[in-house]
Amino acid sequence: MSVPSRRRPLARRLQTFAERASLGRAIGFITSFAVVFTLLAALAERLVEPDTFPTYGEACWWAVQTVSTVGYGDKVPETTAGRGVASLVMIFGMALVPIVTSVIVAILTAQFRRNEND
Repeated sequence: MSVPSRRRPLARRLQTFAERASLGRAIGFITSFAVVFTLLAALAERLVEPDTFPTYGEACWWAVQTVSTVGYGDKVPETTAGRGVASLVMIFGMALVPIVTSVIVAILTAQFRRNEND
């Protein structure tokens, strides 16, 4: 089955990206994404729950402990919107470890195959 011509450039770009991927770049990208997500989650929680999280710093602390799945429980969202944000943050936190693991395994496998063929 052939790929439609308008999708070939995207497929080629994705293949090039995968071939050039390195462990350091992947970890850097995932870490950057996690940090940005955490900071945005803190901002969203601060905007939705200003009484529970009176400062952005407190919202950041909550977001870090929620993404890391530690969840001390010292501050918890009280509104439906706040709990919605918290649910997304918790799901992201649980998905972060498998994502990192699968990316690392994929890169190491590709590098092993590349070295094996050389």
